[in-house]
Amino acid sequence: MLALVGVTAGLVVALGSSSGHADEAAPTSSASTAPTANSSAGAATSTPSAAPSAAATSTVKGQVSQGRHAGDLRFFLLAPPKDAEVYGDEAGSPLTAADLASTASDEAAVKRALNDYGFKSGAYRTYLTAGGGAEVTVKLSRFADAASAAGYYNAHYYEGDKLTLTGGYPARAYHLKSGSAESTDSLLAISYQGDVHITITVTGGTKADPKLLQSLLDAQYQRLKSGR
Repeated sequence: MLALVGVTAGLVVALGSSSGHADEAAPTSSASTAPTANSSAGAATSTPSAAPSAAATSTVKGQVSQGRHAGDLRFFLLAPPKDAEVYGDEAGSPLTAADLASTASDEAAVKRALNDYGFKSGAYRTYLTAGGGAEVTVKLSRFADAASAAGYYNAHYYEGDKLTLTGGYPARAYHLKSGSAESTDSLLAISYQGDVHITITVTGGTKADPKLLQSLLDAQYQRLKSGR
């Protein structure tokens, strides 16, 4: 297994070969950087956050057929609650291979891995729940085909306590401890539907709620599956 280690907020993410067994490998050692409240390699945001915007969302369109997603990937982002405070463009923001690799200790190697799996495009949205109770980030990454998205999913693992999921589709979830009094723990889930990989992170509040993470993942999976 070729370990491409990306470290932010004290977290380690490894990309392996397409064998699909990276999540069963022993965790790599962590060489962490200083924790930040709004970034992680697949958690929170891997691109800079903007101030919350009240601007009207732009019109985006997308289509799905037998697991292939076409059009603007932002169309498939799970809609935030009506009372949420969205960061940046309410329609979501693009996510490039450079964005995904920017938090890695070996940026070039991560870019090569994304290229190997046929990364095509990405999108994300971050918002605060009502009253600022929790920050939610949803990231979608589109790959060459469903097999490539599955391979990318199988080649990921995170250092953290594993959580039980009940969605009935391929998914993994983790409790990621911040390791700092200046930041809060996060819950993170990864999955894929068709040719799109899913990463959802819930950060903040007195205690992140696994039920919220599960409900968000279920809704995002169904939106990718049906387009609704």
